[in-house]
This record gives sequence, C-alpha cells and structure tokens, in this order.
Amino acid sequence: MSGGHGKRGEPRVTIGRRDFFKVYAAAGVAVLQGCRRRDQELIESPVRRSTALPGASVWRRSICEQCGAGCEIEVRTVDRLAKKIEGLPSGFVNRGGVCALGHSALQELYHPDRVTEPMRRGSSGELEPVSWEEALETAATAIAAAPDATTIVAGAPSGPLLGLWRRFAATVGTPPPVHWQPADAVVEREAARLAFGESTRPAYDLARSDYVVSVGAPCLDRWRSPVHLGAAWAELTADRRGKLVQVEARHSLTAANADDWLPVRPGSEGFLARGLAGLLLGSGAVGEEGRAAYEALYPGAPPDLAATAERCGIDAGRIERLAAELARARRPLVMAGGSALEGENGVAAGAAALALNLLLDSVGREGGVFAGVDFGFEDRLAGDAAAALPPAALAERLAGDGGSGVLVVSEADPLHGMPGLEAAFEHADTVIACSAFFDDTALRADVVLPVQTDLERFQAVEPDPVRGVPALLVASPTVAPRGEARHPGDVALALAAAAGSALPWPGFQEAVESALSDAFAATRAAGDEASDPAALPASLIAGALNARQFVRRTTDAGGLVGTEEMRRAPVPDARADVPVGIVDPASLPAPAAPAGVESFTLIPFESLKLADGRGANRPWLQELPDPLSTVMWGSWAEVGTEDADRLGVRTGDIVRLTGTAAEIELPAIVLPTVRPGSVGVPVGGGHADYGRYARGRGVNVNSLLDPDRRVAGAGAFARSGVRVRIERLRRPRRSERPVIYGRGLRQAEEIPVGWAPHDGGKA
Repeated sequence: MSGGHGKRGEPRVTIGRRDFFKVYAAAGVAVLQGCRRRDQELIESPVRRSTALPGASVWRRSICEQCGAGCEIEVRTVDRLAKKIEGLPSGFVNRGGVCALGHSALQELYHPDRVTEPMRRGSSGELEPVSWEEALETAATAIAAAPDATTIVAGAPSGPLLGLWRRFAATVGTPPPVHWQPADAVVEREAARLAFGESTRPAYDLARSDYVVSVGAPCLDRWRSPVHLGAAWAELTADRRGKLVQVEARHSLTAANADDWLPVRPGSEGFLARGLAGLLLGSGAVGEEGRAAYEALYPGAPPDLAATAERCGIDAGRIERLAAELARARRPLVMAGGSALEGENGVAAGAAALALNLLLDSVGREGGVFAGVDFGFEDRLAGDAAAALPPAALAERLAGDGGSGVLVVSEADPLHGMPGLEAAFEHADTVIACSAFFDDTALRADVVLPVQTDLERFQAVEPDPVRGVPALLVASPTVAPRGEARHPGDVALALAAAAGSALPWPGFQEAVESALSDAFAATRAAGDEASDPAALPASLIAGALNARQFVRRTTDAGGLVGTEEMRRAPVPDARADVPVGIVDPASLPAPAAPAGVESFTLIPFESLKLADGRGANRPWLQELPDPLSTVMWGSWAEVGTEDADRLGVRTGDIVRLTGTAAEIELPAIVLPTVRPGSVGVPVGGGHADYGRYARGRGVNVNSLLDPDRRVAGAGAFARSGVRVRIERLRRPRRSERPVIYGRGLRQAEEIPVGWAPHDGGKA
C-alpha cells in the first residue's frame, strides 16, 4: 500500500494488485453466501431435475398444436426454460419445417397477460382469483343442476382430447359437444362423402403429381398443414416437373406462386368444375370406368364452354386450355378447400371439384387423392359416446327454447369467430371458459379455468391426414407449467369428478395410455387385423410382450406412425344414396347483388401469420409483414385498382365496409391483383382483449357475417359470399396510418416492442 493525499487533502490509500483480488474474492464469497438459498432454487434445482449442467442447452421433442397439422418440433431449453423452437427433421408431417405461428408458441408460453390462476365472477361483477377447488365446485354444481341444458364447445382438433370431451358429455349427461373448427373442414368432409364415399378429409399426394388444380384451397397460405404442403409444392415444381393452377377469387399467396391463376367469380367454383368435366368427357381421354363413376353422381348434362366462361368470368380459351392440360397429364390431381367451400353452396362446389378425380382416374394412385385415415383414438377415448356436433349447432343450442343453462367452452373463442352469437350467449346462465387468455369468450365467462399451452402439457395428437398415413404422436411436457394452469383434459376429468360422474382415469396421460393398452389387447385378440376394425396393424405391436411394454415403447418412441403401404383409396360404400342427395352446381342460380346498390363480395381470409386470430396476441407475428400487402400491426381491406379509382380510394385511406349485420372501419390497400367487385379482409383482428398486443388492434371482419347463413348440408357457418358496401371516409390520422413494411410510420406509444422470455416475458 502507498499513502498520499486526495483532492481535498484527505489521506489516500492505494491497494496493490494482489490485495485487490483478495478483497474482491472475499466480497464475492460474502455475496454468494448471502443469497445462496435463492441461487440454489433458481439454478441447482432445475439442474437436478434435468441432469444438465447450468446454462447448457438441452433440445426436447414436442408437438406444435397451434393448428391441427401436428408438426413435430424441437425446443431448446436452458435451465428448463424454453428458448427456441425448430422443426424436428424426422417429423412425420413437417420433416423439419415449422411455420411462423409455430415459432411464436414461445411468446404464447411466456406471455405477460396469461391467465395463470382460476377466477370466478364475484358479487362486484368482476372476475376474482379463487382456488381450483372453489372454481371446480362452482362449475360442477351448475352442470349437475342442469345437464340437459348444458352445452360444451371443444376447440381441440380431432383426436384423443376431443374424444375425452365426448366421453365427458356422455358421462355427465349433457348433449354431445360442439366441435369448434374451420368451416371448410366440416364442408370438406361432407363433400368427400358425396364424391368418394368416406366422410374424412382427403389426403392429396401433391408432391408426386405432375399437374395440380387447386379449387379454392390456399395450400401455400394457412390451410391444413402449410409446412407439409409447402414442401410438397416445392417438390412438385422442382426442375419445372409439375404445374400448379390456382382457381380462387382472391389473389392469395398460393395464387401468387402458382403457375397459373384463374380469378373466378366468388361462388362459381363448382360451376367451373362441372364445365371442366364437360370438356373432359368430350375429349375422349376419359376411361369408361371413370366416366361411369362420374355420371352416376351427375347424370345431368354439364354446362358448355360458353356458359362456363360467362358464369365464372374467365376467358373461354383459358378454361379450354386447362381442360386440355388436365387430360394430357400423367398424374393429375384436383384439390378443393378454402373459400370455394365456405359459401352457402360449398358442399356442392366441393363435391363437384373432388369428383373430377374420378374422371381423371386419380383416386388411390400415386400423385392422386387418398382416404384420410387415422388410428381412431378419438373414438377409443369416447367409447360409445355420440359424435361431436358441427359448429353451427352452437347457434341452435343457444337459441333453443329456454336457452342453455350452462355453456362450457374449452380452447375456443366462438364470440370472436362468430360475433352474431353474442345475443344467444345471454341465454346461458353460467359460462365456463377453459382458456390461457382473456379472449372475447373468456371475458364473458363466470368461471375461468386456466389451461396449459403446448409446451407445458402432455400431448397426444392424431395429425391432420395430409399424408394419408395414420399416426398418433405423443410428447412429454417441455417445461413446467406457469402458475396453476392445468391440462385441458385434466380439467375435463376434474369437472366430471366434481359433478359426481368420475371417469376411470386420474389424468389425460393415463387415459391415453389406457387407450393404447386397449388397442394392443384388441389387436392381440383379433389375430387377423382385417377381422376387427378396432385393431392396430399387427406390425405395430410386434416385439411387445404385453400391453404395459407396448405402452412404454410407444410413448418412448413418440407415438405410432403407419407406413406408406397403409395408404388406401376411399371405399364408396356410403355413396349408395348419393345420386339422390347430391346437388349439381350447374343447376344453381348465380348469386344476385342487391338491386340499385353497388356492393362488393367480401372475401374473409386467414393470414399466414395470425391464422383465425390465435396469433394476434404475439408481437413477433404482429411485426411480421403480410407477404403480399406488407401490412403489420393491424387489419386492412384489399381493394382492386379499378374499383379504387371509381370510389376515389387511395392506399391508406380509411374506408367503411357496411354489411347487413354491422360495419367496420379500416385502412384500404389498393392492389392491381384484386378481382373487381370483391374486397378481401383478413380475419384475426379486433379482439376485445386477448392481451396487450391484441387489444384494440385491427378490426374483426367476422362481425360482418350473418350467423343465420349456413353452408347447405354441412352444419357450418357460411362466411363467403357476403355482400358489403364500401365508402371512403378520409385520409388517416397519424395514429390510424397502416404500418406498411418499408413505407409506414410506426407509433412507439401504440406498438409495444421488446420480449425477454428468460424472465417470464417482461415487455
């Protein structure tokens, strides 16, 4: 040490290098000892559970349940906290890919506005935290008092969890649950039953086809499995081997990437399919077997080329060329979905499009269409319970005599998806919401039961049959649940027990393992797998000595996956009465516009990032520019250049869209690719709450829909074909300007940024 004087004459002490490190080390030890207990809780405890070194990255397998595709993912965890999501390279459906919505599951997990404890509406009218016992008692008492007047809405995709809700309904004594799902999924099943004889969503062998006509199906947007279909499209078009033709009124991302786009008039897709059939039948390129199968469905004469061109608004030469190229293709394929199935005549249009595969001999062969098959684990858990009801049944249940005494909604938001149901919700005396967020439905609930997100729960998923191969995917939780959230399946079991009708399993995982054990026993008892439809293929149980060993092997392996040899063509046994019930789109009149009023056909669509709205509460997705309009952080209306010039609308102008049910105001984006007479608006915005990143963001285009409009014969709400008026209001104020990537002006006070998942999502 050395002495001296400081600035004010005070003695100054200097410390040598060695003494400095001694003091520093001693101070560090003191600090660590003072907080040793807390550090052990934060670091050592997770390490003991995971057997990983502190700070080491551990990749854990999981399943993305943001939609029904069932993509398998890998989650990078550090000290048992999730940090990154990637696609599993060996994934059954996705083969290593994952979409933006799947990546954003991290922000769902760590969202600062999550519901993490049970809540009940108190005497003040506000939701207040309560214990699980109190919340379950309140909910179960209401259900037990009026089981016949209880309506259950399940938002889970088809599979074991939906089967458990069916079993719950049958055990407690309520009517079958309403399965809340996309409208075109319901319609696609009915169209497939009419065309092929099986009411399952078909599997399309897009990758191995050489000429694909997609009728309304936005296969490169958010439809079914965008990751799988995107990879299949890349394989189809590699080295210019195949061709994709998109038949769709809106210029979607699929239409923008297709080799050819036919912007048909909305609602005329089925008429075009019948017109193409007429050209194929007259070309001489159709086999006798295909001709007989098709004419059994449609004995009437198809429309001629001129009538087809006039009805669809497409040049006759383009239609004729499409038919000629289809006839010459070695492995042609016709898909149907999306907006083509969401109008009032969606079933007729879908059946007419799918039936073209009969003419082209594309059913059950490479590059064609196959039956959508699964292992049937939904029915295994459901037992003898009745099948779930389609979405439109919710309106009938709520509007029935006396209404519904109790409404139980699990992982669905029907009030946002069909706002016209608000009045019907008044019939429900008690609303019980199983949700991770305060969405529009949970805000109206009397009891809110917090549920776990994808990465926190045990998962058992039967993915959408996009490959035509059955699979049951299983995964363990990746991270510990936040707060008091529970698995939605465990909530159903707890509700049943509290209502005095306990089911035979303590938890959802045990229920799935029991179903696996039963499947093993059925296969062993059947011997010949063809003799018992409930049996699994014998090859999947080979090597297992008993049911317990089979269950352990299956869960350790991540589930059961069939082989390509298990793909099969549809079996048309259920089609015996179809010629009586099928509707020929050529016999239906064209949609008429209101007389004396200039109106536009509304085309609601799911954006690639927000989907049906479930992604609206995640800033990663809000910040992601729309691929075509490049709009961020809000909703927009796509208006064609010709219509915009006539209306005096420029990009950014605030316009009002007025329908029969409501009106909305939002900025317009003028695009030359929008078909004249139509206007496109993305769904997913306009939430009443749903967290700080979605609250008041954009508009809810679903409010323009009429809940009384139905897709004939399908039990689904019709969201296509609605007519609206467009009115220019003004240039936008500074706070209303659309955020356009590279051109827009963001307002920092309105757009929160920043995300830190390692500390629980502090914004």
